[in-house]
Amino acid sequence: MILWTEGGADIKRGNKLLLIFTLFYLYFTMALFESSKGNFIPFFIDEFKINNSAISMILSLNTIGCIAGSFFGGHFCEKYGHKAVYIIGSAISTAAVLIAPFTSNLFMLGLFFLIFGIGRSLLSIAVDSMVPVLSLGFESILMNVTHFMYGLGSFAGQRAYGQLLSAGMPWRTIYMYLGIFFIASIILSTTIKTPDVHLKSDGAFGQKELYRNPLIYMFVIALTFVLVTEAVINTWFISYMRGSYGLSPAEASKYASVFFLTFALGRLMGGFVINKIGDTRGMKLFLCMAALCLIAGLQLKRGGLMLMASSGLFVSIMFPTMMVIINSAFKQNASMAIGLVVTISNILFVIIFALMGKLNDWLGTYTAFYAAPVSIACCLTALTFVTRKLKTSTQ
Repeated sequence: MILWTEGGADIKRGNKLLLIFTLFYLYFTMALFESSKGNFIPFFIDEFKINNSAISMILSLNTIGCIAGSFFGGHFCEKYGHKAVYIIGSAISTAAVLIAPFTSNLFMLGLFFLIFGIGRSLLSIAVDSMVPVLSLGFESILMNVTHFMYGLGSFAGQRAYGQLLSAGMPWRTIYMYLGIFFIASIILSTTIKTPDVHLKSDGAFGQKELYRNPLIYMFVIALTFVLVTEAVINTWFISYMRGSYGLSPAEASKYASVFFLTFALGRLMGGFVINKIGDTRGMKLFLCMAALCLIAGLQLKRGGLMLMASSGLFVSIMFPTMMVIINSAFKQNASMAIGLVVTISNILFVIIFALMGKLNDWLGTYTAFYAAPVSIACCLTALTFVTRKLKTSTQ
């Protein structure tokens, strides 16, 4: 993908700093919402009298919204400009969060997750395509710090939600307060000035060639299980602790906070490690370490919760590193390849994640959580085939 700007150099230093702060704030705020799901799931189940299968289907609507937002995000940035997408994405996300306090049935619950997914992806596409323009010469540093803000928001949210729920605050009230953060994102988005950024595909090969390339589908498998691994831990870790060991919301949130803290630190520092030892080699190492933490933690049961929480340090690097590997494998048409892989992976993820709820109902929270290390093993297997294919193609 080629990025260039018109008039980008004319942005004053103060405006540029405000823009960077806004990008950080948008990611931080998105994470505040995303990190609430794990804490609120037990309350959704109790209040709406549903099981884990139904919860998985409802949360899958969030992913469907993300697919739609990702599809339109790039087009909107090109046609209307990044500032417009920041405003639209913030407005949609805010509307979703403000619907939540008035949720009285499953339809409304699914609706606000779907709407938020659309707004969230619009913002993600706009932020990720703007960061390189603002950081010529230190792109990786600013991108890592930007994603670190997401981890920081997740950590802050976990700590806050656990304490507030334990203090007896209803989840609807928490969403009401969360809406204030999103309203602020709209205000910030209207005040910033953005450079004129255009996206252009390198397009040396057509879509038909990509569709016929088996490497694409190896990446699809690998990325799908990366998404599944993150989702299992993000969504079901608290349910696993509460369902398997009877932890209170406050106790469970402490371990979840450790996961999100290590996740944030991994996003901040892991890129330097990966850069040092190589993308695929580093990815495999981090996958193995994450699986080791999860399997050992599951075997140790309650005594292994801290070890499982520490897996965030290794899980964090999986998605961004996979993007780097795909980009390097399809240098001449990276944007098209990444778009294709991400879209198909998200569709498969919706299907697999829906099955996770059924596994929790059928097997129980303890056994079902083995889906996380199993997903890592599947990703590692697919990545091994990718490595072999890349070596063969370069010979």
